Amino acid sequence: MTRHDPARRKRWLRIAGQGIILLVLLAGLGTVGFIEYAAQPSFCTNCHNMQPYYDSWTTSTHQDVPCIKCHYAPGIKAEAMGKVQAANQVVKYVTGTYGTKPWAEIEDAACLRSGCHSTRKIEGELDFLGVSFDHRHHLTALRRGKQLRCTSCHSQIVQGDHVAVTKSTCFLCHFQGRPEGEPIAGCTGCHVDPPLISTAAGVIDHPQYVRDLVSCISCHDRVTSGDGAAEQDRCFGCHNEPERISLFEDATMMHEVHLGEHNIDCQLCHRPIAHEVVAHADATELDCAGCHQGTHAAQRNLYTGTGGHGAEDDPSVMYQARVSCGSCHGLPREIAGHEQVQAAGEATCLACHGTRYVNILPSWQAEMDGKLSRVSAIVRAASSAPRIGSAAQQATADSLLALASDNVELVSVGQSAHNIGYADALLRAAVAYVDRAARSGGLNYDAPSVSLGTPVAENACLGCHLGVDRQEGTWKGARFSHQPHVGEADLPCSACHTGVEEHGGIALASRAACSDCHHSGAITCETCHAGGAQAPSGTIATATGDFPHPTHVALGFPCATCHGDSPGSPSAELCENCHGAHHQPEATCLSCHKEGVLQIHPVVAHQGCTVCHGEAIDGVNEWSRNVCTVCHADRVEHNAPVACEMCHEVPALGQ
Repeated sequence: MTRHDPARRKRWLRIAGQGIILLVLLAGLGTVGFIEYAAQPSFCTNCHNMQPYYDSWTTSTHQDVPCIKCHYAPGIKAEAMGKVQAANQVVKYVTGTYGTKPWAEIEDAACLRSGCHSTRKIEGELDFLGVSFDHRHHLTALRRGKQLRCTSCHSQIVQGDHVAVTKSTCFLCHFQGRPEGEPIAGCTGCHVDPPLISTAAGVIDHPQYVRDLVSCISCHDRVTSGDGAAEQDRCFGCHNEPERISLFEDATMMHEVHLGEHNIDCQLCHRPIAHEVVAHADATELDCAGCHQGTHAAQRNLYTGTGGHGAEDDPSVMYQARVSCGSCHGLPREIAGHEQVQAAGEATCLACHGTRYVNILPSWQAEMDGKLSRVSAIVRAASSAPRIGSAAQQATADSLLALASDNVELVSVGQSAHNIGYADALLRAAVAYVDRAARSGGLNYDAPSVSLGTPVAENACLGCHLGVDRQEGTWKGARFSHQPHVGEADLPCSACHTGVEEHGGIALASRAACSDCHHSGAITCETCHAGGAQAPSGTIATATGDFPHPTHVALGFPCATCHGDSPGSPSAELCENCHGAHHQPEATCLSCHKEGVLQIHPVVAHQGCTVCHGEAIDGVNEWSRNVCTVCHADRVEHNAPVACEMCHEVPALGQ
C-alpha cells in the first residue's frame, strides 16, 4: 500500500488554490476588460448590421456621448440588465438568430440624467424650424390622453440623422382626426408670429391678416396629406401571437404598452401625415372635374399663367401664394341645373384684405374688359378680312390669327381677374400676331393701332392699381390727373409715392416739390397750355361766381391779358379794364357773382365791396339803378327810369 506524503499533498493543494485564484483573477480581469471594451461605441460595429447606425452616430450632435449613456438607464441595476441584454444580442449574432432590424428602447431617465438634458423640461419655449415649441407642454401632462416620451419625438434609430426630431410625430398628434384648418392648438399655436414676407410674387403681410382675423386656410388650403391611421397588418412586424393581435381595437391599452412602457416609435404603427405646401397642380384641382372635365381649364391656365401664346409663363401672385380656388369662390350662387355653386366677388377680397381693397376687383374687371373688347374687335376684323397672296402666305396669316384667337379666348373664358398680368400680356401678344399677319402678305388688312396702356408686367403697382393712369383727384387743394404723369410722361409710381413699407403714401412734402419737374427751366403759359385749345375748355366754377373761360379764349385774348406775366389767378382790378360800368352800364353784381354772394354781403354792399376787397375793386361797380335793384328788387319799377341817387343819398363807393 502506497503511503501519501502529507507535505507533498499540502503543496499541491496550495498550488491548486493559487491556480484557482489566478484563474479567477484572470477571469475577473478579462470580464472587466471585456465589459469596458463592450462599452466602447466601436464594439457595436462587430455586428455588420450596426454599421449604418454607428456611422450616423459619428456625425450627430451626440458623437461625443458613449452609446451606453443613452442605451442604459442610470443605476447599477439598469446597467447590469443592459449588459445581460447586450450579451444576449451577441449570442444571437454569433448563432445567426438575430433580427435584420436592430431595436433599442431609450428610457427618458437616460436622456434626463445629470449632465445631459436634465433641465430641458423647464427651459421654456424654443424655436424649431420657425415653430414655437415648449417641452413642458408635451412632457408634463397627457396629450390626447397619451403620455409622451423623449423618443416619441426624437428618433431612436434613424439612418443618417441620429436622435433627430421626427417631425411626422408632430403632424400625427396635431392633425389626426381633426377638421381641416383646426389642428390641435390651432395654426398660431405653432406659427405664433407669422412674418411679413417679400417675394418675387409680392408682399405677404401675415401680421395684418392675423390682426384682421383672416382664417389661415383662406390661403393655406390642403396643407396636409395622409390620415395617420393605424393598420392591424403592421402588428405582424413584431408580433405573431393571436391573443396579442386580438387586442388591436383596445387603443388605450395599445398606447399604454407601446408608447408608455416601451417607447415605441409612433410611425411603426401609424401611417404618416405630411404637413407641407401641396404641389401647384394639386392645389387647382376641382371636385367638379368628375362630371365637368376640362370645364375650368381656361380659368386654371390663366391662374397658373400657362397655356397662352407669345407670352412667358407668369403665374398669378395669388397662385404663387398658394391661394386655392375656394378661398375666393366663397359666395353661394344658384345656377340652373345645380343646387348651388361657389362664386367669387369683391366681398371675398375684402374678407381677407380689408376695406382698403375696395374697388380693386371692379377696376380690374372694367379695365381688362375694355382691353379685351378692343383686341377682340381687331382679331375678328382681321379674321374676316379677304385673303391675298400665295397659299403659303395665307397659311402663315391664318396660323398667326389662330394664335391671336386662342389668346383672346383664353382671356375671355378664363376671366382676366384670375391673372391680370398674364391676361394683359396675352392681349398684347394677340395684337402683335394680328400685326404680323397683316404684314405677312396673305391678308388684305391694315392693322390699326390700339392703346392698351402701360404693360402690367412693367409696373408692379398695376398688379393692384390697374387703370390708375386715367384716375383724377385732388392734392394740396389742386386738381391732379395721373394721365399726363403716368400715361404720357411714363413716370414710375415711386416718383411721387412711397414704397410698399408705407403703401400709398405721398413722397412729396408739398406742392413746391413738383417744381423739380415742372419748373426746372423757363416756363410759359404754352408749356402747359399750348394754344388756346389747351386752355381750360369749360366754365370755371368758384365760390363766388362761374367764369366762362371759352368766351374769353374765343375773343382771342392772350393769356397775359388776364393772368399777367406771372401765371396765376386774375385779380378783379384786371376785370375792370373790360367790365367796368363805363363799358357795360347794364352790368350788375349778378353779372359775375352768384346769388349766394348777396347773403354774405349785406349792408357792406353799399360800400362798394372795397371794405373787404380793397382798392382792386374800384371802378368795377358804380352806383346805378341796375346796381341798386340787385338788392332792392321790389323797387325795380319805382320811379323808373330815374336814377336812384336823384332822390336818395348814396354814399360814395368805399365810404
